[in-house]
Amino acid sequence: MSPRRSREVSQSCRELLVIDLGRMAQTRSRRRGDVARGGVRNTIRTLFAGVALTAAMTMTSPLAGAAGSSDVLAVADYAFLTANHSQPPQIVTAADIANAVATTLVDKGNLKLVINIGGVFGHPRLVLFINQVTYRQTCVDFSSKVGRSPSVIPCPAKAIAQWQELGLVLDESRDAVAAAATRGKAVSGADVTQHFFGSNYRFLRTPTFRAGQGAVVTFIWKTKFNGVVTVVSTVCIQFPKKEAGIPIQVSCKR
Repeated sequence: MSPRRSREVSQSCRELLVIDLGRMAQTRSRRRGDVARGGVRNTIRTLFAGVALTAAMTMTSPLAGAAGSSDVLAVADYAFLTANHSQPPQIVTAADIANAVATTLVDKGNLKLVINIGGVFGHPRLVLFINQVTYRQTCVDFSSKVGRSPSVIPCPAKAIAQWQELGLVLDESRDAVAAAATRGKAVSGADVTQHFFGSNYRFLRTPTFRAGQGAVVTFIWKTKFNGVVTVVSTVCIQFPKKEAGIPIQVSCKR
């Protein structure tokens, strides 16, 4: 799709970035060639909630040369540019990603957001997309430094395993707390051990805390990917001191 001529609204609007989404579907070799020649000249069409502002601007696509689908590039570029053109500029947030996915003018194709920024402990800047037709996974790492472009990376199997299993671990942990509460006491290490007995989850150390003490318990499990790669994953859960407390995920101490 050829770029459209953008309307000039006011001089102050020239800082707003607009990209022609069709130009993002360049081939990998074309993108790399453009980068080698000093950058890709793109235009992107941007819709801000409640304000229809359009302006023309030339810039290099942050993910130019990266290996990934054009749909992923479109979403990542939009999120990056939204954050980078804030006043003052800021790092990309989970809200920026969600906004880019929800914006109708961003060509997402069959793309679905699976893991957003902050969704996995140990991988705080990881974003995972999946093509709902081909089931291809594409991961993007967004920098924690303002103005630094995001990059497509190989999807870390351990991070995906942690994300997939976290919900189950939390569900079972809540059930352990609730079971103890029905007996009129706060959860103990023995309660946790008994509740997870026979499951696929193991403990780094058998929990021995008494009711009312609360403690962090580290769960370990193995996950197979494609029947070949086995990944050992861990997740840490803080069990509450109170009878009606709520278990939460916390960072695992090294």
